[in-house]
Amino acid sequence: MIDDGTPRERMRMLLAAAGLPASDDEIDELAAGYTQLRAAVDALNAVPAARYGEPALRFRASAEVVDDWGLDLNRG
Repeated sequence: MIDDGTPRERMRMLLAAAGLPASDDEIDELAAGYTQLRAAVDALNAVPAARYGEPALRFRASAEVVDDWGLDLNRG
């Protein structure tokens, strides 16, 4: 991980890069949990088999709705 300042400075940088406005109070709140969250994300990437895997949240536009519950999904 690149050391680019305090968690508060990192939050300002990340929010600016994303184009998201935030008040000083919001930045303080986000910065308070940043260190733990960053460590958790780094731990996920530390697993060699998962490091270059695709995210679990993928959407395929061609996916079909499967009725596993016996519901009439075509009712209007």
